[in-house]
Amino acid sequence: MLTPSRSLSQVTLCLLLLGVLGFAMSAQYAIGMPALLKADEKQHAAYAIVLSQGVLPTIDTNTPADPVRYPQFAEALFGLDEPRRDIWVANHPPLFYVMSLPLVWLGDAVGNVGVTLLGMRLLNALGYALSIILVGLLARELVPRRRVVPVLSAAMVLGCGAVTYDGGAIYNDGWGTVAASLTLLLGFRMVREGVTRDRLIWATVAGVAAASFRSTGLVVVLVLGACVLAALWLRDPTLRTFRRGVVLAIRIGLAPVVVIGWFYVRNIVLYGDATASAALFEKFSRQTHGDTLFQLVNPELYLHLYGSLWADDVIPKIWILAAAATLAVTVTGMVLDVNAKARPRPDGLMRRVVIAGPEQTPLERRLELAVRVLMGIYCVIIVVNLASFHAGGGWIHARYAVPFLPVIAALTSLAILRVGRHWVRGVDEEGVDLRITLYASVGFIVSAMVAHLHIQQRIDGPADASWLFALIAADLVMFVVAAYVTAQLRRRLRPDGELFARRSSGDQSPVAAANI
Repeated sequence: MLTPSRSLSQVTLCLLLLGVLGFAMSAQYAIGMPALLKADEKQHAAYAIVLSQGVLPTIDTNTPADPVRYPQFAEALFGLDEPRRDIWVANHPPLFYVMSLPLVWLGDAVGNVGVTLLGMRLLNALGYALSIILVGLLARELVPRRRVVPVLSAAMVLGCGAVTYDGGAIYNDGWGTVAASLTLLLGFRMVREGVTRDRLIWATVAGVAAASFRSTGLVVVLVLGACVLAALWLRDPTLRTFRRGVVLAIRIGLAPVVVIGWFYVRNIVLYGDATASAALFEKFSRQTHGDTLFQLVNPELYLHLYGSLWADDVIPKIWILAAAATLAVTVTGMVLDVNAKARPRPDGLMRRVVIAGPEQTPLERRLELAVRVLMGIYCVIIVVNLASFHAGGGWIHARYAVPFLPVIAALTSLAILRVGRHWVRGVDEEGVDLRITLYASVGFIVSAMVAHLHIQQRIDGPADASWLFALIAADLVMFVVAAYVTAQLRRRLRPDGELFARRSSGDQSPVAAANI
């Protein structure tokens, strides 16, 4: 089902507002955290610095520790053993660090590496903010007939304390997630709306970028090829179409091989595998945690992964209760939703949801199912990789759960809409959804702010007076942004507002509307 153009623009605006708030929160962390506080920040920053000197580091390259030029590094590295003084993140492709080079040069120009460190944190914060928006857009592809799901999904992600917290650190995950999510989004659009030359080019560029940020981007490229094949085959199931789809999928797969394949070949030559996982496990004497199959059937892996979104690193463990509550609501809501569809009642919590608009055609239903299956395939491959990584001795962090957020957020949003009907009543289904979305979104924003303040208490802030002033100013800006976003959501998420404005007969075509 195609959504009216005005509703799409209103939904997108709500997503942008939530993304801006996410950036404000991550930027505040970036300013308030001591330099190089979080795990791996030293190595990610050192990667960019060494790269600026014309050297592509290896996992055994020493982190710069000149106490005059790089005093923050000298202090952070003090007392660490030799392996942890190296740039062990050099197994990652270099695109994020290439993006950071202007920040390194700026820090060199002013003679203060702190400028580089803050700039790289803010660069990652921008990536995480865009990721919040893209999670909402992907949720719309997964649940296209419930127009409020994108907004509710983005708000739910904002409420995950670890997301904005990690956004304030020097990581390549923010932009890696942006490129991967954009690739999936363009692939799903091709499934729904057809393969065009422009969509194919932009999706391929996004896929190359994803593979150039992180190795998991290779999985996205694989799924993109499957999207193109599915988009063509479902519309014209002939042998000729299948061959064309296979050829296009191969071309998509060859693009990252041509652009960034040399780096993965370099890893294989240096470390024995494309991601250097075995070499890193040996470098740090990691102990295995069973085998991959054991981890795949181990509920603790999934609970840890899910809970890490709310309570990871220094975040107080009490926030695991927020994860438990969200999971309980999600499971309850999904069970009620299935029961309501199987045995609907005329009113109340168990009534069947009637979605306005024309009935889906068989082709539209097949395309919607294909999008969900492709997203499921992507999640399964990522889970298998994570299980293998954890079995080999790797640790699980919230950053590794981010690829699953579109699915988690979409399911949670649907569950909240179902459970919310117990308290919000009305005849108009869309009006009820709108009220529930407003209440839940504001609740997630409040939860995010409380978590933010709670986390700040666990972080030793800067002692310098100028930085303290900047921290206070960042706090004020963040609260002003939060108040503005809440007010804007309240104004826009109204039953009589523009979000659900119907498209008149004289409006633009459905294809043009779907592209907004």
